[in-house]
Amino acid sequence: MEILLYISAIIAALSLLLIAIFVIVALRNAKKTMTEVSDTIARMENKLGGITTKSNELMERTNRIAADVESKIQRLESISQSAQHIGQSTENLNRSFQSISHQIATPEPKQRELMEKLTILTETASRMYFKFKSVKRKQDPFVQQELNQLPSPQKVK
Repeated sequence: MEILLYISAIIAALSLLLIAIFVIVALRNAKKTMTEVSDTIARMENKLGGITTKSNELMERTNRIAADVESKIQRLESISQSAQHIGQSTENLNRSFQSISHQIATPEPKQRELMEKLTILTETASRMYFKFKSVKRKQDPFVQQELNQLPSPQKVK
């Protein structure tokens, strides 16, 4: 009976030894798994940091583009307003020209008489000027010599 006691004590000791070995193996595997998980988390943190940096750069670029688009839209609005003002100015000029042409086409009787006299006066002044100029030209000997002289024939090549 004593032997059974020793055998049971040896079996209990072996059982405890096996349990201790399995616990040590399990802890080593757990430690290895924890190390791998820690490395994976570190790599994920690095990649997330890179993604965060890139997304910040993208956000800044998007903000710059949005600001640029906004400023260009404002410039286009000012250009369109200027074009409207030019259109209105053109219409005003056209009305003014039409008004002036209408006034010239249908002058008052008093102004019509004055315009006829001015027309006769300017026509007479221009005739006198051109007549005086042609007389002066005929009197100039150098010009007279040029008029009498025929052009020389051109050489044929």
